[in-house]
Amino acid sequence: MPGYFVHRYPTHSQALDTVAKALAKALGAALQKHGRVTVGVCGGRSAGELFPLLSACPLPWASVDVLLVDERWVPTQSSESNEKLVRDSLLQDRASVATLVGLKTGHDRAADALGAVEQRIDQLKFPIDVLLISMGDDGHIASLFPGGVENSEARKRVVATTAPLPPHERISLSPWVLRDSRHVILPVFGETKHALFDQVIQQGPSEDFPVWHVLDHEGVRCDIFLAP
Repeated sequence: MPGYFVHRYPTHSQALDTVAKALAKALGAALQKHGRVTVGVCGGRSAGELFPLLSACPLPWASVDVLLVDERWVPTQSSESNEKLVRDSLLQDRASVATLVGLKTGHDRAADALGAVEQRIDQLKFPIDVLLISMGDDGHIASLFPGGVENSEARKRVVATTAPLPPHERISLSPWVLRDSRHVILPVFGETKHALFDQVIQQGPSEDFPVWHVLDHEGVRCDIFLAP
């Protein structure tokens, strides 16, 4: 039996609502069990749609630490910044009292910031309790890309990476940090990604598709939500 659960929905809006409710339920359960929790979140279009729905949920947000799973090496005021997306879309309404831990520093290069970011995330509880992560059109997650040496990192919690499209320079949580998350929620929206995900599952575990970092791991629940 696989360690992941695939949920298919006929419409985008139905899936969106279901994912938001699943995130709220997972967060509520984790908070009840652990008191304070770490939730990992990605950027991107799907996350941007989910964040306003999630921010309105009646949860004890003051006990939630929001950790970005990756970041483009751009100013946090940039429209391309994941941190800006989270601040503008998730840390609003009821969720305004949550604590955000970003990955961007004042260093010129992401590679030079790794030590400082490691120290920054020392304040958080690991493993990540709930992980919201999306899959790119090439099967990448966070900023872990097909063929990248970062996919074999097994000790450091953060890595510097290079994206195939600009802005190229990125920083990302390592594969093992994502893999160890207690509950993974993976929305796969759009026909192109839907078809790719079906291909990924049919092919089986492969280094060609970094999404496998969060699929099928013992003790980790991974819920995948497929929709147009």
